[in-house]
Amino acid sequence: MKQEFIEEYYLDKEVEIDIGGRTLYKGVVTECSDGVLSLRWGTKEEGYTHIDIEKIAAMWRTLR
Repeated sequence: MKQEFIEEYYLDKEVEIDIGGRTLYKGVVTECSDGVLSLRWGTKEEGYTHIDIEKIAAMWRTLR
């Protein structure tokens, strides 16, 4: 997935990310630079996951 695409359409949005396999990542895209996407998550305690954008198979906005 292209960094420019992520920055334009997903920055500051709540998303779900599939990197293949059984694991899905959920959270708010806070930053995307140097090929790494930063995803903020947490309800009780805030945390971050950093994902290599080359590993992203699919990404979509979370609907509420």
